[in-house]
Amino acid sequence: MMQSSVKSLCPACFRETLKQGICTACGYRESDAVHKEDVLEAFTILRGKYLLGNDLGQGGFGITYRAKNLQNGMLCCVKEYYPSGLLAGRKEDGSLCLMDENHQKEFDQGKHRFLEEAKALQELRGNVSVVDIWDYFEENGTAYFVMELLEGCNLRTFQKEHTPEQNFKMSVQMLFLIGSALVEVHRFGLIHGDISPENMIITKNGDIKLIDFGAARSFRQGEKTEGYKIYLKPNYAPYEQYSMKLCQGPWTDLYALAATFYFIVTGQYVVDALKRAKGAKYVPMSELSPFVSRRLSNIMDCALAFDYHDRYKSLTAFMSDLQKAVQPQDYDIDLAALVSCYSNKTDLNPKSDNPEPEKADQVCMIMPQAVAEPRARGGLFRHKKKGKMAWLELTIQNGSSDADSVKRRWLIEPNRMLTIGRLASSNVMMPANNRISRTHCELYYNEKRQDFVLKDVSKFGTFLSDGTPMEKERLYALKDKDCFYVVSPVYKFRVVIEK
Repeated sequence: MMQSSVKSLCPACFRETLKQGICTACGYRESDAVHKEDVLEAFTILRGKYLLGNDLGQGGFGITYRAKNLQNGMLCCVKEYYPSGLLAGRKEDGSLCLMDENHQKEFDQGKHRFLEEAKALQELRGNVSVVDIWDYFEENGTAYFVMELLEGCNLRTFQKEHTPEQNFKMSVQMLFLIGSALVEVHRFGLIHGDISPENMIITKNGDIKLIDFGAARSFRQGEKTEGYKIYLKPNYAPYEQYSMKLCQGPWTDLYALAATFYFIVTGQYVVDALKRAKGAKYVPMSELSPFVSRRLSNIMDCALAFDYHDRYKSLTAFMSDLQKAVQPQDYDIDLAALVSCYSNKTDLNPKSDNPEPEKADQVCMIMPQAVAEPRARGGLFRHKKKGKMAWLELTIQNGSSDADSVKRRWLIEPNRMLTIGRLASSNVMMPANNRISRTHCELYYNEKRQDFVLKDVSKFGTFLSDGTPMEKERLYALKDKDCFYVVSPVYKFRVVIEK
């Protein structure tokens, strides 16, 4: 790129309309730009084709940049894996510097997960309520993924500038749109892990999109905690996110989604989980907002239950009850018109209209807590006898080492058939592979007997752990920790019962 072009190029809109430090096209002013040591310089080129502009925001896991694809001219966003708690900054060439060499393993594992989720999220391209991921790659000793650039405002900005009635109507639409999107995300064995008002964008077209999957991960429990850190937003994070030993799953995202709805509608935060563990009182929404019926409030109470055993186990179950309490068409609202004032500004964290997040909305870095099984004393919830949950774990082995593997996890609801295959309606969505059938096999968890029944219905076969091919349509019994394969050992499943 010619030096003269760079001098006149605006880092906000990428037009050659920068004159004396002011862009005549979008109004960008160089004098308003704040120099940040952590971010890559404007007009850095990544992967030989992504021209970076100014940064759009920084969280605990990464930095997001406005960018332009020099090959096709499209504007986009580039997300850089940048776990600030592990880093001392970056070198002159843009590569990252670890704070301590002992952090290398944690950094590498985080980078691997970052790329792993980018690959999975590419499968969601076209979902109207999830930001599209277009590309991913490694450079500067870290990882990047490329996503669509959104114009509009986030939910926190919307909430501040609109009436309580408008906020309620928008939030009802949000529950249905984002809830439906999460159903699909969870079918891939992923959870978002960082849902909040800042991570949902109302676009200029009136769509509501879920962004910032930098914290995305597979359902998890019992990971090693030594030396590891957890990043979360206290007023949206459920109790299980404070520990790496408690079960995280769809109910974790549901809590954060419901906490977002709670805040937008009432203007108050749900009491953070650690305070609830010590007896702080949870206040139902119907006591705080005239727009929330008792029936809707009860549904949100269940979604915000302190103990994950007491919440809905899936977004599908939550959405089913939600549809009985409210109909989205009864709360129609022209979001495109209401966000038109933001249509020439850019999403994620536009500096001109999104101030620094409130303290309660900021990402906090904590060490994993030695928390016990939930026993809320100040909430509405009483513990009934709990059955043991069961999991289906998938390891996709893409190479010879563990670093080349991709891991996923799904909840197996008791006494209900779970389907595995390539169909979008499958409970377990498999990667695109012509040897994997649309419905490949079916799994059933008998909670009373604490065992499983597996049936193959595929063309290319399902195999037991010793490599024995299963007879089609025959029922096979599996016990806790048993494994089986779909098509080949590349796709290894394991069934696990909660301890």
